[in-house]
Amino acid sequence: MASKLPTVVLVHGAWHGPWCWDGVREQLAAVGISSTAVTLTSSGPQLGGLQDDIAAVHARLDQLDGPFVLVGHSYGGIPMTSVAATRSDVRHAVYVCAFAIPAGESLLSAVGGTPPEWWVIAEDQRTVTPDDPRKVFFNASDPDPAPQLTPQSMRSFREPLGEAAYGRVPATYVICERDAAMPPLLQEEMAKGIGAAAARLDADHSPWLGRPAELAKIIAGSTQE
Repeated sequence: MASKLPTVVLVHGAWHGPWCWDGVREQLAAVGISSTAVTLTSSGPQLGGLQDDIAAVHARLDQLDGPFVLVGHSYGGIPMTSVAATRSDVRHAVYVCAFAIPAGESLLSAVGGTPPEWWVIAEDQRTVTPDDPRKVFFNASDPDPAPQLTPQSMRSFREPLGEAAYGRVPATYVICERDAAMPPLLQEEMAKGIGAAAARLDADHSPWLGRPAELAKIIAGSTQE
């Protein structure tokens, strides 16, 4: 009897929502691959932290039958890493220009401890927004989904990753060569640091928008292993 094809579980990045995966999900469905997109609490009115986001991913998986392939974009790679480190039903992890950081690090510490110039931090220090999303996230994509972005909690960027069992499950890192938010060289270093197989796309920080078919093909390949 053939083994069950994994369900793809998509984890969005900071400021975004599950809507960003719609094009990729359409492509996956076209080749018979089931998928779902998680809603993280750190982006939007709840302003949750990293631990809340980790709990949200676990909760979604608990509602489904495994096995799973986890896909994390940007910040979403951090909660995804924690979940992949602790579950036996995760078969593969796909990092899409995502943070693959060591245990004990936070996103903020991973970028050197100083917020990038394009972060606009609120006076109360609770939220952060990008000053020019089109320039940073969508420099090679159309249309511009910037109006759909929501404030991100600073707490999610400051909380450290607890568990990071890299190598426990196979991993693929999708390097986006026109990324203005995370330099491709940094992506390459992260891919090597976790021992991931590397794939490359001629894309900005939002390949789910500009290259949905190509990204879906990479993800689909990870379900076959």
